[in-house]
Amino acid sequence: MATTAANIAAYNAEYDPDARAGHSVIPQSIAREHTLIVQVLDRVGAVDRVVGLMRRRRANMQTLTLSGSESDNVVRVTVTVNDAEVAVGHLVEQLRKILEVREVISIPEQQALIRELAMIKVGYSPEKKAEVFGIAELFGAHVAEVAAETATFEVSGSPARVAQCIEQLRVYDIREIARSGRVTMARGTED
Repeated sequence: MATTAANIAAYNAEYDPDARAGHSVIPQSIAREHTLIVQVLDRVGAVDRVVGLMRRRRANMQTLTLSGSESDNVVRVTVTVNDAEVAVGHLVEQLRKILEVREVISIPEQQALIRELAMIKVGYSPEKKAEVFGIAELFGAHVAEVAAETATFEVSGSPARVAQCIEQLRVYDIREIARSGRVTMARGTED
């Protein structure tokens, strides 16, 4: 049986691990970061359905943060995805179809107030102690713990600020990093 270019293209499209069901492959040039805030009723399996939908839709999730909200029975899911506007719009519409989802908000990057928390455990020698503490202080980091050969710092702020602090401390002996993921709110008092 002769293989044509069309058959090869169809085969590659069908078995391409990067291809997404219901989506064409999104070129990196049109993909950008989007923040979604999903308010979900706090019921057994509700958050699983939200995350499952994003996995099935092959959303390119960068961060995923779960927390309480202003309502006792509602969980706030904050997701940062890197995708095209059309794909994110479709994802928002699919999320709104889940029974337990109360609200889905897509916040443009310019209107987002984004914060992140990181704890950084740094090893140091006695000669380098002042340098390590000086860098941490420069980024407004708080000392969470001091041991004989390590110090653990807590730094919060924009993701860029947290990343800069980590980069500056990389010169020293970073033993462990724990990052919270992004917490996002819309700027201003929109109702």
